[in-house]
Amino acid sequence: MSDYNLRRVTRRLSVHFVAFWIGTAIAAADARADDKVPIPPPQPNLVQQANAPIATVFQVRLQDSYAPKFDGTDGTGNTFTVAVTMPLPAYRLLPFPQLSVLTLPAAVKLPGGPGGFGDVRFLDIAMLDVGHRVLFGIGPTLVFPTASSEVTGQGKWQAGPAAAIAFAPKDWLVGLIAQNPISFAGSGKRRNADALFLQPFATVQFGEGWFVRSQPQLTFDWKSHKQFLPLDLGFGRVFKIEEQSLSCFVEMYRNLSTDEPAPRYGVILGVSLLYPNIWRR
Repeated sequence: MSDYNLRRVTRRLSVHFVAFWIGTAIAAADARADDKVPIPPPQPNLVQQANAPIATVFQVRLQDSYAPKFDGTDGTGNTFTVAVTMPLPAYRLLPFPQLSVLTLPAAVKLPGGPGGFGDVRFLDIAMLDVGHRVLFGIGPTLVFPTASSEVTGQGKWQAGPAAAIAFAPKDWLVGLIAQNPISFAGSGKRRNADALFLQPFATVQFGEGWFVRSQPQLTFDWKSHKQFLPLDLGFGRVFKIEEQSLSCFVEMYRNLSTDEPAPRYGVILGVSLLYPNIWRR
């Protein structure tokens, strides 16, 4: 099978997966509205949930990351992503609450190549022993080779383990997500993928929806032995426009690694639409 036909099949399968995932979420929401299970009384903390990489609040996240300077190559880079976070109550699919996030790289532009669609990523964490101040969960991470060009994706089907831990003392939210997708199929012309992604996150609130946050996404590539080590800091606010809850933030980062090619520094802009009452409808 040619790479072109392989990409077409991959996109078709990925579309079916996305449709299944969204359909399952809608069915779970309808079931939640129709069954007799009491609705949990506490309203979630929207500032914490807006800044949690995986959250107990349904969200649509729009994010743009711009890198004006790269080490080892000339040019700029920009990635625009659409992510959907979907919490599922226990016993909808598993006997554990699930926190999932589907990330669609809608527009990826790197130096020296054409822009296009990137590889779709999916993370699903089953939360264990819920109800304590420290939350812990495990699950799979998946990567679908949906990129429209070789530059914007890896060309490999990937699956691997993931784990998350979080702690929310008073006005803080701190935690860590670890993922290690490993390639198992895909284009024979592309190198195998095996990398660890660590995302420590910390958010502190200052009242009236204002917050300061840090969420660097560290990459350790086991195949190339290269690292991407950004140090970041940002601020933002959660607020309402009529009945719609929104979160907006701006974040700057600096890459501490000397491995090339990689962004030297960049800025990230994000807007999230939050739907905290989806299970109450």
